[in-house]
Amino acid sequence: MKALRVYVYYNKLFRGCANGGPSETHETALLIDCDGPVDEAKDGELVLKLVKRNIRGREYLHAVEVGVSKPGHNGPMMGGNFIHSSDSRFPSDYPIAIHDRFEVPSRH
Repeated sequence: MKALRVYVYYNKLFRGCANGGPSETHETALLIDCDGPVDEAKDGELVLKLVKRNIRGREYLHAVEVGVSKPGHNGPMMGGNFIHSSDSRFPSDYPIAIHDRFEVPSRH
């Protein structure tokens, strides 16, 4: 899978929980499963890469924006939005969390 167009899902009651993350302003995204160029991306289009982790013996999938790093911030973390597609190439049976929320650490 080079890139798969997916839909961004959110609950209107919790809009803004991504703290300005791009999933708040995009209805679709391109999902890639590795680093590298994506020919299909249009200007301003959200491009996400799949991240696979093992948490307590189970595989956990989430998606992060390609090329985004915010040194000095906590994140990326789940901001309440998900991606999904009915395409059989979608890598999961369930919606995948988008980790696009960043926060400034509190200084006590």
